[in-house]
Amino acid sequence: MNARTNRIFMIFMAAVLLVALFAGVVNARPTNATSVIQPSLHNVRDYAAALVDTSYAVDGGVLFAGGPNGWQALPTPDNVIVSAVTVDASAPNTLFIGAANDLAIYRSTDGGQHWLHVPLSDQYVGGVTDIAIASAHRLVYVGTDTAGLFRLRDVGSSLVVGGHLQLAEPVLEVAADSTGAGLAFARTGQHLFRAADFGLTWYTVENLGSAPTALTIANGKIATVYVGTVDRGVVMSHDGLTWTTANAGLGLVPGSRLQVDALAVDPQQPTVLYAATSYLYGTSALHQSPVGVAMSTDGAQSWRTLHTDREVAVAGLLLVSGITGAVYTVSNVDRTPVAVGNVPAPQPAPVAVAAAESTPALNLNALIAWIVAGLAALALLFAAINDLRNRRLAASQPLTPSPVQSR
Repeated sequence: MNARTNRIFMIFMAAVLLVALFAGVVNARPTNATSVIQPSLHNVRDYAAALVDTSYAVDGGVLFAGGPNGWQALPTPDNVIVSAVTVDASAPNTLFIGAANDLAIYRSTDGGQHWLHVPLSDQYVGGVTDIAIASAHRLVYVGTDTAGLFRLRDVGSSLVVGGHLQLAEPVLEVAADSTGAGLAFARTGQHLFRAADFGLTWYTVENLGSAPTALTIANGKIATVYVGTVDRGVVMSHDGLTWTTANAGLGLVPGSRLQVDALAVDPQQPTVLYAATSYLYGTSALHQSPVGVAMSTDGAQSWRTLHTDREVAVAGLLLVSGITGAVYTVSNVDRTPVAVGNVPAPQPAPVAVAAAESTPALNLNALIAWIVAGLAALALLFAAINDLRNRRLAASQPLTPSPVQSR
């Protein structure tokens, strides 16, 4: 390597190391500093109760994680308005969210830090309304507002669309069991659909005796589907074929019309359920009279009143997993959660969280490594400049003739 090539190489390496230094210092800053934990939510549109210790909620198009002690926003892909969330029962760190402004879902396997984009179809315009996971069979069911129901297979590296049920109505709720029983259902405003052949075939459920209003599945020793109806209260089934009423204690008496406005089952206690109900009156003009919230601790064999509210009908139930009788309600008038039952009082945020927010720590190891790289870059740059200066000085000196030796 000649001198000129050597100088060019030294300058090039110095530039590379200086660029690396700049990038390293930027990356050494804390990029995931703990964000402020807010005490409550205000516009809840979907909710996934904790399988272990963290619940997830969609609040105003943003995904939050937390519980009674507070909620923290999670990062989601840019320009995505979140509309639905659910958690894989076999892997609590695996989340699925749906987009309100795109026919697509997103999967995260690290608790919501990174997301895989999975488009559903390019033939429709719409959004996702609900998501359910059949963990034992690695199937994902996605309800939409314009394109019916999609079935996807989770193949690990991605999700593959493997079935589509076109419907004329928006899908309001989807539910699937995680025990391997193969129960999967989708609810619209007027109909309930039952899956067969692991979601490859769908049938309309004709024997409910009333239009469906709520849907949930309990993953107990025997998977059980519970359906709320317009005027028959709660009905339940273990196979989706045979249905029995489950209204003891709910107040359904001959001549009354008991509507179930919302249902929820505790994922940590599959025999604990909550039902929000109303009475319906009138023939030509229908009137709704709210009742409140009831709770069952024996798989809907009996119910007792947990909370009474004669003013506003409950539209959604947000339960606190593992704590019997702890639940929040939201209404169509106000989506701010209201605590009923024995919801635990919020606890002060840990001191460590506040310290992390006020004085975020740098990544010292990375910073030291890049400082060393920067010093090396400066040394190379100094050597190259010094070499260039010496050569210029040498070139400016007059040449001295060599002495001629006499013979």
